[in-house]
Amino acid sequence: MNPRRDEMRRTENALEIWILEAKGVPVKRRYYCEICLDKTLVGRTSAKPRADICFWGEHFDYSPIPKVDDLCINLYRDADPKKKKDRSTLIGYVQIKIDQLAARHPVERCGVHFLQP
Repeated sequence: MNPRRDEMRRTENALEIWILEAKGVPVKRRYYCEICLDKTLVGRTSAKPRADICFWGEHFDYSPIPKVDDLCINLYRDADPKKKKDRSTLIGYVQIKIDQLAARHPVERCGVHFLQP
């Protein structure tokens, strides 16, 4: 029993993420995203088939989550199934500090930091 329980505040953190599309990538390949909170993998989009636009429109809802500092969304080019030794390749990422999301308002990030080939 804690006598100061009524004076304490409880904090509950939740995070909603919508991954919409990847712009500026060659459309003849398959891509997927991985969602990491403080470098821990917590979600992954499906690998979208080759099309004219790389669009996911996928929603992720994490509630409750522990206190974290960073959200990172990594963009991967899927391995070519015709090549047995081919592996998925990290081609870019979006990194967001959780402090920037604390306002309870939607935040849109459009810029992907592409890695050099």
